[in-house]
Amino acid sequence: MDVAHSSIMGGHLGIQKTTDKVTSNFYWPGIHGDVTRFCRSCDICQKTIQKGKFPKVPLEMIPLIDTPFKRIAVDLVGSIYPPSEQGHVHRYILTLVDYTTRYPDAVPLKSISTEAVAESLVDMYSRLGVPEEVLSDLGTQFVSECMQEVSRLLSIKQLSTMPYHPMCNGLIEKFNGSLNNMLKKLCSEQPKQWPRYINALLFAYRKVPQGSTGFSPFELLYGRTVRGIRRETTTEVKEREEASPKKNDREIEGSSVLHVAAAAVIEQRESGR
Repeated sequence: MDVAHSSIMGGHLGIQKTTDKVTSNFYWPGIHGDVTRFCRSCDICQKTIQKGKFPKVPLEMIPLIDTPFKRIAVDLVGSIYPPSEQGHVHRYILTLVDYTTRYPDAVPLKSISTEAVAESLVDMYSRLGVPEEVLSDLGTQFVSECMQEVSRLLSIKQLSTMPYHPMCNGLIEKFNGSLNNMLKKLCSEQPKQWPRYINALLFAYRKVPQGSTGFSPFELLYGRTVRGIRRETTTEVKEREEASPKKNDREIEGSSVLHVAAAAVIEQRESGR
């Protein structure tokens, strides 16, 4: 081990490469543990190793959630410029996305205080159901004592992302980007009216099938397709136009019979005179 690691031809390489050198010519029970202890106890390696360098924690896959609203992700968007009109000054949006169905929800907020965020979340839960887990970033609104007390009362487990690593909550970050783009396009003529368009944009997003699931969020949550605004197809227009003359012919035919009957009655009265 000394020759493979500490000699001039050894190069003080790491544990794995030193082990490969030794096992290419020798083997004994516990060889891997012996090489590991020898390399870690090397005096020169301990003095020359880079200080402050820690190995990265291995990444883990986020578990698949099979129950709607078992785990949700929440986030804040803003501040949005320009703010809404006077009287109802909204500058922020609280967003929520379900991990199972990808069903989103969003509400405009005037402030992002912990009390305002907690109250809006409880309103969302009253419509969609109380989740078991909530994933958020390390914003003070989500990790404060007030929010922890709300989560305790509702029996919700709070999960937080890593600092400076928004990809951990990438599901809702992607939705926030889509929501911003949709608002920017729809409110280009009246930018201060953006809170009025949120519900319509949510309907449009919920109706479209998602690439990850193949189904729309509305269909996965409610078990049926939602009926939206649609226009008549060319076939439907032709069928309606073809059906309308037939109805007119029947009306004309009926009116002709009435005219003939009325003429016969008048003729009988005149002949009786």
